[in-house]
Amino acid sequence: MDLLPKYPIDHRRSTKTSSSSSSSSSYHSPSNTLSDMAITQCHRALWHTIETTTTILPNNETFVVTGDIPDLWLRDSSAQVHPLLVPNAYRVEMDGVVDDGVHHDGVVRKSLVQVDPYLERVVSGLILKIARYIRYDPYANAFKVHDHEAYSDYDRDVLGRHGYIATWNYELDSACYFMRMVYFFHVSFPFHPILRMREVRDAVSIMIDVWISEQRHEADEYPNGTLFDCQHCGMPYRYNPAELDRGGKGTVTAPSIGLTWSGFRPSDDPCKYGYLIPANMFAVVVLRYMEEMSEVVWIDEPLTKKARRLREEIDDGIKRHGIVEHEKYGKIYAYEVDGLGNALLEDDANIPSLLSIPYLGYDYHPEIFANTKRFILSSDNPWFHTGRFDGVEYSGIGSLHTNHIESSIWPMAMIMEGLISDNSTHKAMLVEKLLVASAGTGWMHESFSANDPNSFSRPWFCWPDSLFAELVMSLTEECPTRERGWYGVAKQENIDVAPAPYCGYCYGAADHEIDCCNTCDDLVAAHKRKGWDVDKVRLIAQQCNICGSCYGAHENDGDCCNTCDDLLAAYKKKGWDETNVRLEAKQCITRVAR
Repeated sequence: MDLLPKYPIDHRRSTKTSSSSSSSSSYHSPSNTLSDMAITQCHRALWHTIETTTTILPNNETFVVTGDIPDLWLRDSSAQVHPLLVPNAYRVEMDGVVDDGVHHDGVVRKSLVQVDPYLERVVSGLILKIARYIRYDPYANAFKVHDHEAYSDYDRDVLGRHGYIATWNYELDSACYFMRMVYFFHVSFPFHPILRMREVRDAVSIMIDVWISEQRHEADEYPNGTLFDCQHCGMPYRYNPAELDRGGKGTVTAPSIGLTWSGFRPSDDPCKYGYLIPANMFAVVVLRYMEEMSEVVWIDEPLTKKARRLREEIDDGIKRHGIVEHEKYGKIYAYEVDGLGNALLEDDANIPSLLSIPYLGYDYHPEIFANTKRFILSSDNPWFHTGRFDGVEYSGIGSLHTNHIESSIWPMAMIMEGLISDNSTHKAMLVEKLLVASAGTGWMHESFSANDPNSFSRPWFCWPDSLFAELVMSLTEECPTRERGWYGVAKQENIDVAPAPYCGYCYGAADHEIDCCNTCDDLVAAHKRKGWDVDKVRLIAQQCNICGSCYGAHENDGDCCNTCDDLLAAYKKKGWDETNVRLEAKQCITRVAR
């Protein structure tokens, strides 16, 4: 089943590009045409995270900071690398046929992590690092690279900071982003060694148990078990009473209505009502992803059932409590509810937002979303702002988080308007307007004043840069290309940049955590020792179904090229150029990575 979101729409074949540069201080309204500056800035924005915020660590880990804040946010870091995981984003020129046996006019499209081993290492390392942070404390939303920060008593006792924890704001969406990253990586590498590591599966299981407990936040429930041995575990979540009412518990919510509680929004501001609807929608989406992962990769039936039940309960809660009747717009989705009849009707720029519902991949009601969109893109939404500067009219959603900037608009909200648009002309117009709003820098700031983009917050904030790149990538095949610009990274000495050593997953039959099933025979033997049926695992296990593609160079149906040497030999036999296949074929990428 194809679970990936429909949005952003692929408009790459319907958008033209202009060879003439567009000045950052002038604005033109294109007719589905992108300026040369848009293509250039797409590349700069795409690689901004890789070049300025990413550190490859030992132990197969990666650390990614937000930009001008030198900490790793689970949400931000996962979102920053998302363009690297977008399927079919990169155009690869090939001769003949590709691995599905169908001619594609010499072109096959892949994700960026599939064509570059360093990018694969960045993302796989980030998955593992976040999994380990979740094990350290599942309620924290941001972490430091080291554990020797000199925190005050107030930091430790009231704000929950200690060790690696930078901020301890429990935000439902944080783990949603992690699970989305895990699933999109799985789409590119269905049985990657990192995905089969128990730490990754445990992190998912931990967060599902947290979400289940937080369905009954009002009853002070909390998760238990051997995985919950952190300093803050074994007690209900409580935060700074100055931010969350009732001694840090938050406002009253109805327990057991399906929805799961969040203390804070993706803006890091406290929730007014504990059930944040866009975050609950995101949870529904990623829980379906984790159902598939637990069925296909982890073969963990209890986790599959747990994820499915929770997904169904949350979705039912959204339908019963997350939709309200507005006197002007009809039925709309609320931003927050408490399950007791109170609802907050607004939208915030930070994602997940109501505006981002189609982008998240949630199965929304079209009429209700249309009504919601009309509401949130109007003056009835308290964070929707309009303005005019230097002849350009701006409109978009801001946030409580930047209320200090007059009529603030967040570029990520304007980008999101484009990402959920069916109209390529509208998308291209937003791209060009965003460039003008960058105050001559080209970078997507946190926010800017609708009446003067030179008044902005956070000059170095890579999350919206990545979103901008994703928007432009949905409009043109000219980004990304190696010809227009690839990343450049400083050499890091004594750092392992290879993928994790191969350890074949035993699909639950391992006697010990370090057991490996590297061959089909190993796997079958492990399942026989358990007394388990081996037929199902023979069908789905990578070890039992290895037949590497020859990328059109096979002599007969059924021929396999399982190694780079096999593949190069087949190409030599055909008299074909080996250059592209050396760079792009997964059999050879592993060799390059080492």
